[in-house]
Amino acid sequence: MANTTPNTLPTWPPSSLTVQQIGHLAHLATDYALANGIVYRPLPPPASSSPSSSSSSTDAPAPTPPYDSVIHAPFSLVPSPFPRPLFDYAQSLQPTYDVLYASLASSPDFLKRVVGGSVSKVDSFQASLWKIYQHLQNPDRRSRQRLGLGLFRSDYLLHRPDDDEDGKEGRASELQLKQVEFNTISASFGALCTKVAALHRHVARNSAGYFGAHDGKLAELDRLPENEALDVLSSGLAAAHKAYLEQRGLAPAAADAAKAPLPLSPVVLFVVQEHERNAFDQRWIEDSLTTTHGIPVLRQTFTQLQTSAMLEGADRRLHVVPSYGGEAIEVSVVYFRAGYGPGDYPTQSEWELRERLESSYAIKCPTVALQLAGAKKVQQVLSEPQCTESILLDAAKTGGRAVSKDEVERVRQSYTDLYPLDASALGQEAYRLARAQPHRFVMKPQREGGGNNVYRHDIPPALDEMERLDAQGLVTPSTAGSIDGGGGGEGEAVKRREGYILMSLIQPPPGIGNWLVKASSASSVSPGAAVLAHDVVSELGVYGSILYRDHDDEGAEGKIEARESDEGGVAVGFSVIDSPVLL
Repeated sequence: MANTTPNTLPTWPPSSLTVQQIGHLAHLATDYALANGIVYRPLPPPASSSPSSSSSSTDAPAPTPPYDSVIHAPFSLVPSPFPRPLFDYAQSLQPTYDVLYASLASSPDFLKRVVGGSVSKVDSFQASLWKIYQHLQNPDRRSRQRLGLGLFRSDYLLHRPDDDEDGKEGRASELQLKQVEFNTISASFGALCTKVAALHRHVARNSAGYFGAHDGKLAELDRLPENEALDVLSSGLAAAHKAYLEQRGLAPAAADAAKAPLPLSPVVLFVVQEHERNAFDQRWIEDSLTTTHGIPVLRQTFTQLQTSAMLEGADRRLHVVPSYGGEAIEVSVVYFRAGYGPGDYPTQSEWELRERLESSYAIKCPTVALQLAGAKKVQQVLSEPQCTESILLDAAKTGGRAVSKDEVERVRQSYTDLYPLDASALGQEAYRLARAQPHRFVMKPQREGGGNNVYRHDIPPALDEMERLDAQGLVTPSTAGSIDGGGGGEGEAVKRREGYILMSLIQPPPGIGNWLVKASSASSVSPGAAVLAHDVVSELGVYGSILYRDHDDEGAEGKIEARESDEGGVAVGFSVIDSPVLL
């Protein structure tokens, strides 16, 4: 299956829709979103607007989102055009990517070379994760649980390979699919994107295919693929739970799970953030576990778990006291929807808790090793000659699924140009390119969650600042905030830029717009209206799950973002949730 297709995408969105029709579609779609749980908690009110706030109070708690109201999540009014061959290609890659990253998590030598090297010496967050990983390699402390669960999302953009280096926008004759990143922890929006795909199908069916737009192609529901991302995620968790029950010799859930009462224990533990606005994306997974699979779920934050989580027995089974009180409940699977960034670990206590959870007998999603495998540096190293090949072609020797050379080559075709920023010859060349042609690149740290990348002409000033701090001999970030106050460097002189990778900017096709529907606010110019964005970037996210060699890959997420914004994380407000129309 080739990673190149002719560029036959039309100008978008369809120009035949009238203002009245667009308004009707926006109303229909918004009601569907609210009726079907495509929702967020609203932003908290400003502190000054609270009746109890006082200008003289300096220690008042920060405002929190209200728990008794919702707004709909931002979504596109019409699905975005996407070439069917490249959509199928992206889906076909996921089983191989699942095996690849599961293999990386089981490769201590690879992790030591890549993450335990420069990354852990210049990045305090990765250093702390690395410390936990190293500490638990000791047989006396290591978890006796040998299973790990990966719930992944691989993000892609369409790319015009025949654009010149200056990035001049034209109607390129061909399109390719290129990977942006691979998420190994807290792969979000699987549930909401499943429901937005259903929203687009609902609107199409109830408006004669968007009033016959685009020559009636939007009325052809086989062009609007059903999304199974929610099932991928919940089924992965259910498979891990079942495996844990088998290990413990416990009875599985009743065959008719929807009618049988839920067992009290064991539970799947969702580790969540305080005051989570995107809770309903998680709640739909919880609902699927309870209603489809008959598996109970417990949700707790890092703060709650510091006092509620305990290890019992020689195998360190994890038990958690519910927030409503009562006996401690055994945990089968720990599903992290928090813990992917430094903000989740404000004190040493959170790091100690993460190590406690990691050392337990519960199946982790992900393990610390798998989270480390999701570092951007790993993505860059995989792009080096023969690296991906050596890992995947050897996977069968270590108990993984056998992968063919053709599968490996198709994965490699999805890579864009990636460079280190270290002292190697390739790193020195990347440094020269970043200085001479910054408009071609993005500089990425090892962070998840958006808002951390350095784009285009911001790269040289960022390098200047790093070099200024290096020259002053100031403490590198790895010496503050890690699990024991130190990095992994033992005094080695590692430059700050080595914590970054350099990535060639992917050039999406121009002429693709959409109407974006966002919840109204007091400052909205047109409350509840669909706002036309003339030039957007469609990002495709494909979900997968793996427990050892098991894999599933039928879920896909669409996100689109205004071209004026470089960042892509839906939760930070740059994007809306989308789905594809296959052309």
